[in-house]
Amino acid sequence: MNTKSINFKIILWFSSILFIATGVIFSIFFLVTSGILYQEVDRELLVHSSNPTQFNNIPGMVITILDQNGGIKQSSISYDTPFVSYKYLFESAKKSTSEKFINQNIGTTPMRFLVKPIINDGKLTEVLLIAHPIHAIQNSINLLLSTLGIIFMVLILPTILGAMFLARRIIKPISETADKMDNITSENLNERLTNPGSKDEIEKLTVTFNNLLDRIQQSFIREKHFIGDIAHELKTPLATLKGGIELTLSKDRQKTEYQKTLTESLVDINRMSALLHNILDLAWIEADKGTVNNKRFNLSETMKELREIAVKLGSQKQIKIKSNIQPDISVFGDEGKITRAILNVLDNAIKYTPRNELVYISLHKSMNHAVVEIKDSGVGIPKSDLAHIFERFYRGSKTAKTLGSGLGLAISQGIIKAHHGDITIDSLVSKGTTVKITLPI
Repeated sequence: MNTKSINFKIILWFSSILFIATGVIFSIFFLVTSGILYQEVDRELLVHSSNPTQFNNIPGMVITILDQNGGIKQSSISYDTPFVSYKYLFESAKKSTSEKFINQNIGTTPMRFLVKPIINDGKLTEVLLIAHPIHAIQNSINLLLSTLGIIFMVLILPTILGAMFLARRIIKPISETADKMDNITSENLNERLTNPGSKDEIEKLTVTFNNLLDRIQQSFIREKHFIGDIAHELKTPLATLKGGIELTLSKDRQKTEYQKTLTESLVDINRMSALLHNILDLAWIEADKGTVNNKRFNLSETMKELREIAVKLGSQKQIKIKSNIQPDISVFGDEGKITRAILNVLDNAIKYTPRNELVYISLHKSMNHAVVEIKDSGVGIPKSDLAHIFERFYRGSKTAKTLGSGLGLAISQGIIKAHHGDITIDSLVSKGTTVKITLPI
C-alpha cells in the first residue's frame, strides 16, 4: 500500500483515533470499576477505625499499632509474620496527617491497609494500621483487565476493515473524478464532469473544475481567434507588398515608378509594424501585469503633450481641439504605457469625428483619482456594439471605411486595468462618444 496516499492516511487516522478513544474509554471504565470495588472496603475500614478492638476477633482482618518510632506496640498477627513492610507503611504515615489506603501483601495474601496517623499536640504518637483481605477484589480486577484486553484486541481487525471500507467509499468519487479529469485534453475541452449533487466537497471540486474548463475553453477560443485575426490582418498587407514588388521587378521601370512602389510598400510595412506593436502591448498586458514600472510622473504635463499630438492629428480634417487640463496632477505608473492608452483613445476620437467638428480633452481630480475625459462629436457607437467595444479585433458596424486593427481600445483597457484604473465609454449615435479614464493618484 502506498503510505503517502490519501487512502492510507484515512485508514491510519481513523484506526488511530478509534484505538485511542477505545483505550481511553476502557481505561476510564477500568479505573472507575476498580474504585467502586475498593470503595466498599475503604468505607468499612474507616467505620471500624474509630474502634479498632472490634477487629481482634474478625477472621482475616489485621490490626497493628506502631509507636512514634515505627516499632510494633500491638498486633493481631505474629510480630515475625514475613513479607509485611511496616517500615514502608510507617514512612507513609509520617508524610501525611490524614489516613490513606495502601495495598500490600501479608505473606501471599493481598491486603488493603488503612494507614491512620495519631497526632497529639502536633506530634505523631502512634500509627494505626487496619487491613482487610482483597484477594476476591483483585481477582475480579484482573479478570476485568483481561476481558477488556481481549475485547480491545478483537476490535482491531474490524476497525481496520471498517477504516478500509470507509476510505474506499470516500476516495472512490475522488478517484473517478481524477480519472475523468485525466481524459480531458485540448482535443475535447467541451467535456465536463458530472455533478454528483452531493452538496459536499466533491460537488464543490466538480463545479470548480468545470468552471476552470469553461475559462480554459474560452481562452483557447480567444487565442484561436486571436491567431486567426493576426493572420488575416497580416495577409492583406503582405500580399499587397509581395504583389507590388513582383510587378515592379517584372521589367525595367523608371525611377519614379520605383519610388512609387517603395512608397506604397512603406505604407504596408508601417501597417504591419503598427500591428506587431499592438501585439507586443497585448503580450505585456497578459504577461506583465505584476511588473508595472511604478514611477511617479506628472500626468498634467503628459496630457499637454498629448493635446499637441491631437492638434497635429486633427489638422488634416480641420478638427478643433479644446482642453481643460488641471495642473500638477501626478500618478504612479508606466508613463509610456499610460500615454499609449490615452493616445489610442485620442486617435479613435479624431478618426471618427467629421471634418470641422470638435474634440474636447479634460483632466481633473475626483476624490483620490485622476480623471481623463475625451469627448468627440463623431458618428457615435450603436448600443449593440458597446458591449463588444473592448474585445480584440472587434470593429463596429460604423467603422468599415476607417482603417484600424480593432486592437486600440482592447490595449487601452488592458493598460489602464494593469494600473488599477478604469475606462468607460458612453456614446449616442450621431451625437458623439465620451471616454472616461480614471487612475488612482
